[in-house]
Amino acid sequence: MTFVPQPPEGPSLVEQAVRRSTERLVAARTDEAEALMAAATCEMVRLGSERRVTVADIVRAAGLSNQAFYRHFASKDDLTAALVDAGARRLVGYLDHQMSLVDDPVDQVRAWIRGVLSQAADPAVAEPTRAVAWNRTVINSDAVEDARRAESMIWALLEKPFAALGVPEPANTAYLVGCMVFAVLNDGLWADPPPTLEDLAFVTDFVLASVTR
Repeated sequence: MTFVPQPPEGPSLVEQAVRRSTERLVAARTDEAEALMAAATCEMVRLGSERRVTVADIVRAAGLSNQAFYRHFASKDDLTAALVDAGARRLVGYLDHQMSLVDDPVDQVRAWIRGVLSQAADPAVAEPTRAVAWNRTVINSDAVEDARRAESMIWALLEKPFAALGVPEPANTAYLVGCMVFAVLNDGLWADPPPTLEDLAFVTDFVLASVTR
């Protein structure tokens, strides 16, 4: 047994304190940004296509201030692009999982198309998707570019199965198919009554006939 304390290892007490305070600040800021995005989505759904959501609408619904809003987003267009990005990443995770359940590249393409179009067939998913999509159509050019980059992650998933099928220029084909399927999705989001997946099966038939001939 010794009464002589051991020299400390690792960061200093000041560095540890700074790290703890930084971690708490980052967590608080993350919660704040997520609250603003959730409020924006709710307001977009509430307003539908009557008018665009405003910063005032968002901060009121989130129970936060304008200062909090602009701490995270340069404008409501910037926030809309962030919503598109977040939605694209969630969809990519879902589609990637669905595609991983099958080995045949044809079945992977089929799973991708079904996963994308299912957003129009499920009213609970269609409503927020439609609201964000409508607001996305009127954002400024910088935010549009951010949204386009986010959306490109979705159809990039098609490149690997297209390459396996021997499709020339699989990246360009993935882009074209992605644009077409998303155009059908957009029409489906506004259809009344909403389409079923059986109604939209022709899209899969068309794509597979085009890439496997």
